[in-house]
Amino acid sequence: MNNIRSALVAFYILLVAVSANAETRSAEVSYMLQCQGCHTPSGAGVADRVPSFVGMLGNFLMVDGGRKFLIQVPGAAQSSLSDKELAQVSNWMLQKFSPAQVPDDFVPYAASEVGQLRQKPLVRVAEVRRKLLELMTEQGVNTAI
Repeated sequence: MNNIRSALVAFYILLVAVSANAETRSAEVSYMLQCQGCHTPSGAGVADRVPSFVGMLGNFLMVDGGRKFLIQVPGAAQSSLSDKELAQVSNWMLQKFSPAQVPDDFVPYAASEVGQLRQKPLVRVAEVRRKLLELMTEQGVNTAI
């Protein structure tokens, strides 16, 4: 009986591990299919054309409006990803490209939050981004990458 119980526990642990890895792989694949065409596989973007995520993405979480901005930019809000997929890829991107900048109290995006935010995609993206960067500078957040 102990062998069966041990085997079931081991199987459950394996299922949890596979599930967690599947979610990570799914987010990474979503990034490859939906984001890396512009932001590049490394997240570095293209100088003066496409913003880099590296060492920068998490900074948006430090200022009012930054969390919304990350979901409301047209590439995210208007992507073909479901709300759940967009939440997963956004959380993955923050940890992949900008883990040192993600605040300790960060609450991962949930599908329900993403669903609400993406209903109002940004029109003046550059203007909003510039204002958020100014806020970061005012608050002493390092925006040099």
